[in-house]
Amino acid sequence: MTDDAYDSPRSLGLLETLLSPLRAPERVVRDIEQIAASLLSVEGVIQQHLTSVDERAGGLLGAVATLQDTLETLRSPMNRIDRKVTQLTKLEQVIKASIEELQNPLDRIDLKMTELANLEQSVTERMDAINRDLNERMLAVEQEVRTMRAPIQQMAGDLSKVQGLLPEPTDGPLTRLKDTFTTN
Repeated sequence: MTDDAYDSPRSLGLLETLLSPLRAPERVVRDIEQIAASLLSVEGVIQQHLTSVDERAGGLLGAVATLQDTLETLRSPMNRIDRKVTQLTKLEQVIKASIEELQNPLDRIDLKMTELANLEQSVTERMDAINRDLNERMLAVEQEVRTMRAPIQQMAGDLSKVQGLLPEPTDGPLTRLKDTFTTN
């Protein structure tokens, strides 16, 4: 074939087709170089972002450490609070059991108090009845004493008259009788 044969459009297409597999690595290398150039240009931006992320991560690690310290600080009171809640729960159970144990004696005491209140009311009613009866009897006795006062005074006056009429013997039964009836 002559050089002109290679210059024909048809021969160029065939030649290009035959050389195309040999050019593929050249294109791949060119694409890789473009990708590498792009990566190099992005590397600075990525480095800045990674530096920023590292700084933030360092601050975040400090905050996490502070948070862990705070959590450790809070765990101790929380454990104490949990222990206190447990103790309070046990105390509540003990109190509840004690109340249940005391309920029967308290019920018996309530029953006895009711019985005592009824007995007190009964005794009060009886005492009031006795008091009324005593008052009535005392009024009757007072009435009788008032009724007997006039006759007793009359008898005292009569006795004084009898004494005045008696002779004055120095000794004897009349003197003893006089001593018995006279008051000094």
